[in-house]
Amino acid sequence: MGEYQGEVTVIADGVEYPATADLRSWGEQDEAKSSLPPEEAPGLTDWNGKIDIDAGEDGAWNVMDAEAHRLRMPDGRTGGFVVSRRYFGTGILLITGSGDPPF
Repeated sequence: MGEYQGEVTVIADGVEYPATADLRSWGEQDEAKSSLPPEEAPGLTDWNGKIDIDAGEDGAWNVMDAEAHRLRMPDGRTGGFVVSRRYFGTGILLITGSGDPPF
């Protein structure tokens, strides 16, 4: 349904971390009930992707240890997420979005 690649801000327990993101979203719908294109059809939207924290491994640990996670786009829209995987020795985190995608 959508994708975004570029700069974002990760907010973890109120602390902001500049990062680069590669994100995707898609809609889930009952194909048999809708002839509308996915962006116009009713249903749930899921999103996930990869973020690379500019602060590297230390920043990634801080984000992982946080209780609350938000992703803020350059235009100010935000979305919650959980960390689903981490690449050790790097600032790269795989995330799964919560709620509507912010992009």
